[in-house]
Amino acid sequence: MSIVKMRRVSLCGQIAQKDDVLDGLQALGVMHLVPLRPPEPLAPDNPERQHRAELAFRHIMDSPYQLRPYRLGIEYKAEEIIDQAIDNRRKLRELGDELDLLRDRMEALSHWGEFALPPAEQLGGQSLWLYPLPVRDRHLLDKLELPWVIVGRRPTILHVVVISPQAPEADWLSVPPLEAAAVPLSRLEARFHDLEIEFEQAMVERAMLTHWRLLLGADLAAAQDADERRNAAEQTHDEEAIFAVQGWIPVDAIASAEAFAAERGVAALVEAPQRDEMPPTLLRHDNEGAASGGDLTNFYTSPGYRSWDPSLIVFGSFAIFFAMIIADAGYGLLFLLGTAFFWKRMGASDAGRRARAVLAALSGTALAYGVAAGSYFGVAPAPGTVLGALDVIDVGDFETMMRVSVLIGVLHVGLALSMVAWLNRGTGKALSSIGWLVVVAGGLVLWLGGEGFRSLGLLVLAAGLFGVFAGAASVREASSAKDWLLKVADGLLGLTGLTKLFGDLLSYLRLFALGLASASLAGTFNQLAVDIHAAHPGIGLLFAGLILLFGHSINILIGIMSGVVHGLRLNYIEFFGWGLTEEGYPFRAFAKRKLPV
Repeated sequence: MSIVKMRRVSLCGQIAQKDDVLDGLQALGVMHLVPLRPPEPLAPDNPERQHRAELAFRHIMDSPYQLRPYRLGIEYKAEEIIDQAIDNRRKLRELGDELDLLRDRMEALSHWGEFALPPAEQLGGQSLWLYPLPVRDRHLLDKLELPWVIVGRRPTILHVVVISPQAPEADWLSVPPLEAAAVPLSRLEARFHDLEIEFEQAMVERAMLTHWRLLLGADLAAAQDADERRNAAEQTHDEEAIFAVQGWIPVDAIASAEAFAAERGVAALVEAPQRDEMPPTLLRHDNEGAASGGDLTNFYTSPGYRSWDPSLIVFGSFAIFFAMIIADAGYGLLFLLGTAFFWKRMGASDAGRRARAVLAALSGTALAYGVAAGSYFGVAPAPGTVLGALDVIDVGDFETMMRVSVLIGVLHVGLALSMVAWLNRGTGKALSSIGWLVVVAGGLVLWLGGEGFRSLGLLVLAAGLFGVFAGAASVREASSAKDWLLKVADGLLGLTGLTKLFGDLLSYLRLFALGLASASLAGTFNQLAVDIHAAHPGIGLLFAGLILLFGHSINILIGIMSGVVHGLRLNYIEFFGWGLTEEGYPFRAFAKRKLPV
């Protein structure tokens, strides 16, 4: 788990070799290109065709039924396949919209039964308008100056027919008239049946098109690769007879780059990055858990090249924070079972394997913490049992849980400060980080030590603040009285971080608050179910089950949202705020796209 070291590689060759070299570099896929001149705006040869091809390819790849693809190399007419896919996409969308419309109209007419309105000439210029009027608005009919009649009723709805020669005004009644009344229900049902068959046939056509996905994907990837090559060609440095291309390459790929240059007969210059240069950041990990932490890190920011890789800490702390917020073993078991159910399916891709590692960690940690908290869908285990013996955390103990939450914050922020101090050892920045660590230690002595350790706590706190002041002031060189005044100002400015540190540590109290809220909601829903079952024996059992199902489902959804949002927030804001002092940019290899599987 580390940030990969980079080397700047410059390749120089004859201008006639340029296209061949760029094509080879793209196939090698190890260089992050550096523009040697401002890029010019480019467009593909035929942007409309490429857009249609991308649209058709996505439509085919998103098909729920994937058939065996034709092998690469056979001849096929790409334009015909693209046209068929676009037409199929349009047809499915139109059929789906009409089915939804018919479904709504059938639902509205199903309560009125089968009927056919008489032709307009038989009504003497009048028309019939059908209203599903709520019973509570019955009084509006008494104010209506048009003929009306109630032809049916439901517990909450009156079926009202109004006679009027023109379309009703919007404020006649509290609801609009039925739009589908002119067509009998049986005709709507027949049309719906026919449309369903057409929709199924279109889905079969879409499945048949998936035979072409590998060929179409290969052509599309080749076109996109060609666009990137043209873009790269516009960023090289060209003289009359020679060209130069430059980029960053991982140190472990230098040998392959040098072999490539020797094979092509071009000159290669490999240089280490200068102090004032900022190479791209490439996080490389040996296992799926750390790789998942890298994904979580890069989701928010890329660490600077000379910074450090926080992926493993982010991965572990996110799992712990999520578990503390969920605070229930029953919920954790559900998450674990869901992860196990989709485990094989998620293993089909690199992204899926990293995602399942995150889910497994979150689920397992939530289960373990829930067992320690003694909560199983809001029910505590009986004392004297095995589960009761494992109940060692009382989430309702305000004082203890507040201390635990803050101490977790101290450890989390302390790790960040320690890494910054180590990376910048021997500099003023390291002294400032050490100073903040001492400030945190002094604050803990004052908070937890009581009156007997008050003097010691104040002494440690003062020493830490002096370290912060000295570290911030030491950055500036002083050669005059003005410089010394500015050094003092820098030191005082550095001390303003005290309020940020205090606020960030208190921010970890959300772990206690959200965990308590989750446990309280689970217990509340359980008690509601018990009360309604006791009050209404028999039918109360059904209502109690519905309350448990609905209540715990809502609590799980709230817990997942809170666990993800706040679990990541404590990493991205509090932890990164103290641990990542510089932001980088991700490594993007100039490489050919992979073909669809």
